[in-house]
Amino acid sequence: MLNVPMKKILTTRATWIAVLGALTLGTVASGQAHRPDATLDELVVEVQAMRAEMNQAAAASIRAQLLVGRLQMEDQRIAGVVRDLEAVQADLAANAHARTESATKLKTLDEAVMGATSDVREEAEKQLAGAKAAAEQIDRRQQLLKRRESALAKELQEDQARWRDLNARLENFEQSIQATR
Repeated sequence: MLNVPMKKILTTRATWIAVLGALTLGTVASGQAHRPDATLDELVVEVQAMRAEMNQAAAASIRAQLLVGRLQMEDQRIAGVVRDLEAVQADLAANAHARTESATKLKTLDEAVMGATSDVREEAEKQLAGAKAAAEQIDRRQQLLKRRESALAKELQEDQARWRDLNARLENFEQSIQATR
């Protein structure tokens, strides 16, 4: 280096410094120029991800509300069927009591007809015929009530199965939400 003129060293040295400075500034400038673009891209991606999450949350909320609404409707339906079933069972109990009274009355009238004299016998037979008609009507009502009770019991079982299904779906939905958190 001693043989190289000082002017050339300074020029070469200045050139290198200028080149390194330019490269450094270029790198810094290019890094800053790319960085806002990268940050903007990252923000766009983040906003898109947030939108997707909000859409998923909104869909999940709607689904949960629908399931809860269906569960409440099924609950009300079950309560109505239970009320109807209890009313039919109360009617069955009252009808069974009426059957017992009717059977007692029939027995009493039948004994009265057997022991009646001819002038009273005709009246007793009319009463017995009326009591038999009433007993048959009570029996028909008993059969209708039993069929109604059976239909309501079946409907109750179906509604309860539907309720259990909806409840299980709601529980699965709740578990899937907790799993994603």
